[in-house]
Amino acid sequence: MTILFASDLDRTLIYSKNSRGKEVSEQDFAAVEWINEKPTAFMTNKGLQLFQHISPSITFLPVTTRTAEQYNRITGLFHIAEKPKYAIVSNGAVILEDGKVLTEWSDKVIAQMQQDRTSIEHVLPQLDAYTKNKFVLKVMQAESWFVYLIIDEDAFSVEDFEYLSQIFYQQGFTLSHQGRKVYIMPTCINKSTALQFVKERVAATTVIAAGDSMLDFDMVLNANHGFIPSHGEAIHKGGSLPPHVSITNQTGVLAGEEILKKVSDYLL
Repeated sequence: MTILFASDLDRTLIYSKNSRGKEVSEQDFAAVEWINEKPTAFMTNKGLQLFQHISPSITFLPVTTRTAEQYNRITGLFHIAEKPKYAIVSNGAVILEDGKVLTEWSDKVIAQMQQDRTSIEHVLPQLDAYTKNKFVLKVMQAESWFVYLIIDEDAFSVEDFEYLSQIFYQQGFTLSHQGRKVYIMPTCINKSTALQFVKERVAATTVIAAGDSMLDFDMVLNANHGFIPSHGEAIHKGGSLPPHVSITNQTGVLAGEEILKKVSDYLL
């Protein structure tokens, strides 16, 4: 029996200084990512210990919007635990197997993007009109897969987000607002479909999934057991959640610890 624990990383298991919350004292944080020798992502010490001692019968599958390069920066997460055989990065556009890109999967994604006309080449020219908007600070792209806006959160309104969502949804894109970033994602690039591919590849019988954003929602919904942090964008989807999906009691980095405790207790 193979049990997959498929989890988003940022704002689900690991947290920046801005998103981790103030309920935990500085000495109780464990750094798991560094940029230029500066710690940039954290878990609680207890959370990291729980992660590194999850039952060996549960296979961890990171599922992240980070690119492969950004994912590989999280060296502290796997300092003791063995690095996962599979990782889903770039929101599902890329699957890593033993650290190498599975071209079998990415070629399918590229073909679908071309068919749907949802490549970066199609979306970037449209964003020129928004780069002069007061809330757009910068337009970035994640390799050749998708784009995201760095925004001024104080100037960005719910109405702005809804307006952009309506425009790009009609063209085959999904939008997600996460802190200072607004992702404009081709609908064919998604975590749920990539997770299904890995599930079949490893013949998993059970999937536990966790994630905070709308980019995680379908993955969590389609799992056997799902968790959404109570600070997550995904809880605002509307409507009631099915009984197999739980919202954490805690927020911030303590929500990540809570999820890991429940996963650790799964086989008890």
